[in-house]
Amino acid sequence: MKILQGFGMISVIFYFIHVFLGQALWKSYNPITTDISTLTAIGSPNAEIIGIFTLIYGICAVIFAIGLVIESFNKKYNIITKLGFIFLLAMTIVSFIGYTLFPLNPSQTVSSFQNMMHIIITGMTVLLTILFLFFIGIGFIKKEKFKKLGKISLIVAILVILFGMLNPINLALGLNILGLTERLVIFTLEIFIFFLSAVYTFDISYFLSINENK
Repeated sequence: MKILQGFGMISVIFYFIHVFLGQALWKSYNPITTDISTLTAIGSPNAEIIGIFTLIYGICAVIFAIGLVIESFNKKYNIITKLGFIFLLAMTIVSFIGYTLFPLNPSQTVSSFQNMMHIIITGMTVLLTILFLFFIGIGFIKKEKFKKLGKISLIVAILVILFGMLNPINLALGLNILGLTERLVIFTLEIFIFFLSAVYTFDISYFLSINENK
């Protein structure tokens, strides 16, 4: 299963390529004020090219999640940890299929079906992400005895929530920093995914030790 789990690192690499390449190719794009979805929105310059990287990212993310679900059942992890990985798989599938079918369309109103579905997909993705992080964090600490990995998972969950709260604050105060607040959330998650993938791929015993009882 280590081959499947290694796809997590690959997915993160392609995600960051799509973000930074998209910014570089679109000279007038402002990463502080503009959300990431705009890079692949309908009518955006280079959307088709950038979309190739998001497609690869999505496929790799799903494969990675499948690898962790299989791992949790093969190693007979507790139900809490299993649910956490299942939430991760659900999140990757929902975001991959959802954003592919309903890309942002700036030419339509926010209340249009296309854009409303994009917003709904985003909400589902955020919820599943938080559930994934908390469930594996609690499962790792209480049941699997992977205390270090569990603590890191919970810290990331809290950071995602705190950074996510900046989005409504930004809108309420009219700060115009949606791109920045969104990146704080997503980049934190993607870095953790890369880390989690590396831990399982290379079987880093420092984080996966069953003897962490202190």
